[in-house]
Amino acid sequence: MKLNQYPDAIAQSKRQLLTADRMAKQAKFKWEEIIAEMDTAIAFDAELKNDAQRKARRNEALKSDACVDAFEFYRVAAERLEDLEIDHTLLLHRFSVAKLEAQDTISKTEFQAAAAA
Repeated sequence: MKLNQYPDAIAQSKRQLLTADRMAKQAKFKWEEIIAEMDTAIAFDAELKNDAQRKARRNEALKSDACVDAFEFYRVAAERLEDLEIDHTLLLHRFSVAKLEAQDTISKTEFQAAAAA
């Protein structure tokens, strides 16, 4: 990649990162919302007489399709966010290396010009 192409690539990477961050936050919110509703329902269930029954009901509810799907969506969104963060950081580091290489080339050219004069 040419040095002048990095700013656009970095901006595009950052936009993808922000979109993934929003999605991960929404997925986490949905997961937490499902858990809160489940815990509320369990807390006010008159049939459940003690903590052991409440824990058992909670474990059953966590295995429901809605809970499993919400958690899986959150997990995938969080992993995607982590991957994009890694890619973005890598792009920033490559840009830094490209700048250093350009500076090195300029320094060498100036040194050779000064030595020839």
